[in-house]
Amino acid sequence: MRRRGGGDDESTTARMRCSERAYRYVWGVDAAAGWIDWIVKADLEAHTTDTWLEDGCSPGEPVFVAEPDAQGVDEGALLSVVFDSRRETSFLLVLDARSLDELARAEAPHHIPYGFHAQFARA
Repeated sequence: MRRRGGGDDESTTARMRCSERAYRYVWGVDAAAGWIDWIVKADLEAHTTDTWLEDGCSPGEPVFVAEPDAQGVDEGALLSVVFDSRRETSFLLVLDARSLDELARAEAPHHIPYGFHAQFARA
């Protein structure tokens, strides 16, 4: 489910090539119901947000992975480990970083503990 929203962002990430420079988009997690329960994309120029939310799910900090040869700063995917409290398991969620549309998910047969900060390194 996607919705427009707002709130205090708990943890954010921006595309690494924009580090220490002005950037337009950041992605992070936020708490609408008292616990981290949505992924947020903030457009810092337009002052808008877009979110991903699924009932009973708590996403971890999203990691941005750029598309090869990407031209736009939001061309790529977001990866987030999500805890599903209804099933008491986790899954890896893959979202389109531009639209926050779900591209894929990989279910785990158990829960996966959250890390302190998410990271992505090229192989």
